[in-house]
Amino acid sequence: MKQIKLALWPLLLFVLAGFAGGQLSATDPGNTKAMPQAVSEWIQVNSNGFGNQKSGEVSALEPFSGQLYAGTSNSTDGAQILRSPDGATWTPVTDPGFGNPHDTAPPAILDMMVFNGRLYASTGRGNAAQIWRSLDGSNWARVVNAGFGDPDIVDITVLAEYNGLIYAGATHAVTGAQIWRSYNGDSNSWTQVAPAVAGTTAATVTGLAVFDGALYAAVSLENGSPGQIWQSYGGSAGSWTTIVSNGFGDSNTTITGGMAEFGGYLYVGAGNTVAGAQLWRTNNGSTWEQMITPGFGDANNKKVEMVFVFQNQLYVSVKNSVTGIEVWRLTNGTTWEQANQDGFGDSKNTNTNWRNATMDFLGQLYVGTSNTTDGGELWRKRLDLNQKVYLPVVLQMP
Repeated sequence: MKQIKLALWPLLLFVLAGFAGGQLSATDPGNTKAMPQAVSEWIQVNSNGFGNQKSGEVSALEPFSGQLYAGTSNSTDGAQILRSPDGATWTPVTDPGFGNPHDTAPPAILDMMVFNGRLYASTGRGNAAQIWRSLDGSNWARVVNAGFGDPDIVDITVLAEYNGLIYAGATHAVTGAQIWRSYNGDSNSWTQVAPAVAGTTAATVTGLAVFDGALYAAVSLENGSPGQIWQSYGGSAGSWTTIVSNGFGDSNTTITGGMAEFGGYLYVGAGNTVAGAQLWRTNNGSTWEQMITPGFGDANNKKVEMVFVFQNQLYVSVKNSVTGIEVWRLTNGTTWEQANQDGFGDSKNTNTNWRNATMDFLGQLYVGTSNTTDGGELWRKRLDLNQKVYLPVVLQMP
């Protein structure tokens, strides 16, 4: 008897057959051809809503001190933070709403980040926005209360670090988008540094990113006006300019999404009320180019939300309320392929919270979803089908 070790890559693809999907050229977005879709590339690693159906979204993810932290959105009971050492076994580290009364309990954790050795969590979607932080992940203290002192600041949507300071994008219910910063994150240390530009009424900061020495902000104007991109060298008050004010040249591009640097370019997600999801990039902040066929060819794909780099590949997610969220990746710098089954197999998984609910933890990619019917779900990419897999197979030879 002889033992032969065979490459099971073709067999693995055959076993995973039955997938549906597509592949698009980044340089020729109109060129579409069929390819397998990696259904079993993902596995759900939480119970829906972490056991609470009212927790309709896994809205934020962040690694801290060797564990993965997850924030939820729950307008009934209040937001909650949980953590896991392995990305699959979860323990709550806060009470719902941080134990506050209903009129002050934050409904959603909108973003989390680590700054100066502490974990920060921002809140929103009802009641005045707050920022909480923890030194050990178990004990939490509020460092921003009642919307930086203005209860009309209802969301603190994104957090970022730039030049050694912590920045927060905020939504003011009356005047629109704002950006605040602090040198140490303590209470009473936050100052408003933007806007220094007009036209931001009813606007939300959907992304903050550092690129080529500047801090960029993606701003979605919810009054139907074209989306904007702000830029600042230094991040201080008076240093902000609007480098995109017209929806990248299309007034129907009113929605922005997440941001990420990849391959010497800054990528920004967007949504066009007529054409659907878009992805734009720039290498200088001045000239922008569209990088996908709008909606990846599907009219139900309304906007690009998550933009994230994982294992030297660019991933984006697309909101789809009909067949479910789609995740796409740029595999070799030129070709797009869908990296998940629509909705991860459930059309009620419609979207993700920009890039705030996507994270690399222990070398694996995690994506949190909004599922307002059954509770938010958390999915982990468990197998890279772009790599050949060799397994020992024993064959009986004559």
